Amino acid sequence: MNQSIQPIRLLVCVGPRCDAEGRGRALLADVQNAIRAAFPDELADGRLKLATRECLRLCTSAPVVRLEPSGDAFSGPDVDELMRDIAAAITSEK
Repeated sequence: MNQSIQPIRLLVCVGPRCDAEGRGRALLADVQNAIRAAFPDELADGRLKLATRECLRLCTSAPVVRLEPSGDAFSGPDVDELMRDIAAAITSEK
C-alpha cells in the first residue's frame, strides 16, 4: 500500500439511537458480509477498514454510516448503494 494514500474507513454507528432494536448491529453485520465479499483484497492490504463507533453525533431515525476520509454520511443506507460508494472511493484513491 502506498503510505501517502489514506485508507478508506467505514464507520458504523452502534450508539443507543442507531442501534435501537438492534438495527445498527444488523446493518453492521450486513455491511461486514458485503465488504468481505466485494473487497477482500482491499481489506487484506489495509486500503479499506471497517469500524464501529458508539456515537457519530449524526443522529437520525435510522442507523448512520460515515465514509472517511470524505466524511460522507448515510442514514439507513442501502448496502448495495453503500458498496458502490465504497468502490468509487477506492477507485478515486488509486
